[in-house]
Amino acid sequence: MNPSEQEQYGRQLLQIKRARSRLMVCFLTFPLYVVGVTQLLNNGQDITWLMLVYMAIYAVFGIGMSSRRCPRCNQHFFVKHYFLNPFRRNCAHCGLSFVANPGEPQ
Repeated sequence: MNPSEQEQYGRQLLQIKRARSRLMVCFLTFPLYVVGVTQLLNNGQDITWLMLVYMAIYAVFGIGMSSRRCPRCNQHFFVKHYFLNPFRRNCAHCGLSFVANPGEPQ
């Protein structure tokens, strides 16, 4: 990405990157969710509220990520042909990257 694109699309690309980070945090905290459910079940407590909250958060973050559009081509950034790829770092359609310089660490 050249510097003029970085200036032009910087704020939108930051929002795309944050949407991806939120879903990844939710995905990576799944083991903590499993431990929490196990502890509640071992104590004989209801887990319905925990399940509903976790599913709602996951759904909100997933929808937020999948609805992000590329500022260059206005297509869905992470979705191509109905499939969400949360690991991609560039637009599924035009290739615009949200990484400032792909060779540099973030």
